[in-house]
Amino acid sequence: MSQQENLESYLKVIIGKNFIKSAIYLDAQRMLFITYYSSYEEAKSYEEEISEENYNNYFSQGKIEKLIVVESARLLREYPFVESISIDLTVDGSKYDSLVTREKFNSMTGCEIENLSLSDGSWKEFERKYGANKQNRNKLFKAFLLEK
Repeated sequence: MSQQENLESYLKVIIGKNFIKSAIYLDAQRMLFITYYSSYEEAKSYEEEISEENYNNYFSQGKIEKLIVVESARLLREYPFVESISIDLTVDGSKYDSLVTREKFNSMTGCEIENLSLSDGSWKEFERKYGANKQNRNKLFKAFLLEK
């Protein structure tokens, strides 16, 4: 299985996949585009088993930040051929459009995301510093949001 096929398989089982309208990788741009359903009603029309309570609970502010920061980091670490990730997310009428580039991520965190590893603990350390730490996560989140 090629790296791109591996990515496409992962996107089919990614956490929160029931809330994702589309996830497309464009090789020519080395860019991954992820678009979430813009409302519960839209999600429900495509994914019948979604409850409104689960939808609303899924998109808390902390979860939105983690989707943009931590899930992007996970994708950039796991798939080094992906150079940038565009996320289009609307929750309760608020848009969170973001562009996460490998270059900016590495520059802001002082590490090379693609070199972090589960085996040496560097990925866990990264998760503690930028996933669990609200202040650090929020700083990255704000840096990746596109101007409205």
